[in-house]
Amino acid sequence: MIGSFGDTMNGRRSGWRSLTFIVLPLLFVLSGCKVDLYTQLQEREANEMLALLIDNGVDAVRVAAKDGTSTIQVDDKLLAFSINLLNAKGLPRQSFKNLGEIFQGSGLIASPTEERARYVYALSEELSRTISDIDGVFSVRVHVVLPHNDLLRADATPSSASVFIRHDAKANLSVLLPKIKMLVADSIEGLSYEKVEVVLVPVERSVDEQRSVPQTASRPFPAPLLAVVMGVAAAVFAVACYLLASLLRHRRRQSSGEPPKFEGRADVRAIGATRNKINGHAA
Repeated sequence: MIGSFGDTMNGRRSGWRSLTFIVLPLLFVLSGCKVDLYTQLQEREANEMLALLIDNGVDAVRVAAKDGTSTIQVDDKLLAFSINLLNAKGLPRQSFKNLGEIFQGSGLIASPTEERARYVYALSEELSRTISDIDGVFSVRVHVVLPHNDLLRADATPSSASVFIRHDAKANLSVLLPKIKMLVADSIEGLSYEKVEVVLVPVERSVDEQRSVPQTASRPFPAPLLAVVMGVAAAVFAVACYLLASLLRHRRRQSSGEPPKFEGRADVRAIGATRNKINGHAA
């Protein structure tokens, strides 16, 4: 009895081992090894990054999180290429604080100097956010100077602003230079058009950033081929489960000494004919 139980356990282990050798390689082929490229992204920016990666031949996916943000995942072999590609397009974009975030209540009474510093910083952030929405702009910094002038003095120091724009060399922002200066001047009280300086820095894409996707990287499965492979994997899994169940049932019957069961009408008729012959000879 102990020997039969050991045979049963050995048969079960061998069955599961065979099932593992068959199914796991198929699952490994189907599942791509992807890593997180960027997390905590807004949906619009994540879709923009996803479209850029896919257009350049990168197998990328967007995964939505419970907090409403998104995560971009790519193949681990294309991680460096994807980072360089997005950086060349200024993605992900700069994050700016709005007036509500800067002046949110902290529970403490702020000094006039602190309130003024917050106001200047809020103006810089809002203007940087607006200018960064121009097509081809990678990054923007706006520096605002609001001197603390005495109202009783006649020789007041005028306000000034400096704008730094890093943009794609293909985007001709020089034609928008007067409009950018006017936008900044009209957004700050006491600032004249002549006191706004704009520095444009064009960025050329390097040779490494212009190269295509590495040929050694794995390509995504076409949809029809993926469906066929998944169907074959499911069929192999079902057959393996059936064989394993049959093996375990056979081992269990051998260990318990149970005689084999006859199923089907042909077997029943054969048993009935044999019984009639035996009864006829006995009579």
